[in-house]
Amino acid sequence: MLEYEIMRYIKSLFITLALILFAYANTQAFFSKDDIGSTTAQFLKLGIGAHSAGMGNAVTSVYNGTDAVYWNPANLNYLDKKEFSFSHAIWFEDVNYEWLSFALPTAEYGVFGVGMQYVSYGSIDKIDNQQLSDGSISPLDMALYLSYANFSGNFDFGLNFKYIYSKIEKSASAIALDLGAKYNLTDKTAIGAALTNFGTEMKFDKETESLPLLFKIGASHYIINNWLVSLDLNFPNDNEVYVNFGTQYGIEIADNLNFALRIGYEGRNKDVPGFNWINLGFGLEYLDYVFDYAFVPYGDIGMTHRFSFSIKFGKTVEKIDTFATSAEELPAEPKESEKTAEKIDAPTQETQTQQQPETKETSKPVEKTATPKQQVIPQTEKIGTKKQLEKPFTQKQTTQ
Repeated sequence: MLEYEIMRYIKSLFITLALILFAYANTQAFFSKDDIGSTTAQFLKLGIGAHSAGMGNAVTSVYNGTDAVYWNPANLNYLDKKEFSFSHAIWFEDVNYEWLSFALPTAEYGVFGVGMQYVSYGSIDKIDNQQLSDGSISPLDMALYLSYANFSGNFDFGLNFKYIYSKIEKSASAIALDLGAKYNLTDKTAIGAALTNFGTEMKFDKETESLPLLFKIGASHYIINNWLVSLDLNFPNDNEVYVNFGTQYGIEIADNLNFALRIGYEGRNKDVPGFNWINLGFGLEYLDYVFDYAFVPYGDIGMTHRFSFSIKFGKTVEKIDTFATSAEELPAEPKESEKTAEKIDAPTQETQTQQQPETKETSKPVEKTATPKQQVIPQTEKIGTKKQLEKPFTQKQTTQ
């Protein structure tokens, strides 16, 4: 019973902390274009994964494998196997953008994950005040993620601890926290929310700058079994509010082979001149192997391409709801009095019957103890395991 009480305490602490950070985010974010350029570590906004990019990054309430470490750690709860993923983006000029992540689901203790976001900008020549060459620099940005997720009923929650590092000529670092939540309204509709980059400031030289704080809410719905639509509303602290929209349609080509087509719109890029209003992508899933591609235009700046690969391995994990809200919903274990009733009480009753025949009805308590034992099965099923409501390509029907 102690472990369940500890888990309940953690849940209460998480919800309280989320409300505090949400209130702080609302007081700090003014959602105005006047704040553009007022934050540092802009690479944190780039987004990761071809699956998400193809849907316009409208994935706050959408299952997207270990990429959930970046987008909304609450979605890690839908992993039922160990998973590793790698993402590469062909960016502008000599910029290389990589993402690595790994997640480990457990039956009773939630899902643990790690991730690394890395951007290198190649070699850049230094020019002094007299317009003469003064060597070169190799800037880079990096963020390391440590994630945890768990669930209670239809409510999922997760959090990240992040270490952020940037280097131009001098370097700076920061520590940040992400919080995520998701609630399944039905087996086809979900809502989600996340607060990202809540952390310390970064100081390169003398000036100190804050991180790009972002609060986002989203909703997703399966119109039909394999056709998913999603919408995100984003509230940044260094820009105006913008909307992301995405849709995905999955097709089962053959046994264990699925194909998905994706289209998305990312509102953050709406003011960039040129063609930038639509993202395109597709994915292939064979058994536990997934490949995704996305085409993301940035108007006159240029076109980018993203590639992702993920693999699941190990045994399937059936996660148990350790946040039972009452003692009746906890996995029932025989009490010491019930255990002794089977071995001791019955002979005792026989002894009493021989001494006092009129006390035959004392055997009834033994019969009553059998009834709760028969009810243990439906109570355990009520807790059940984590339902896999969503898949990357095709939505699986579930029964209550």
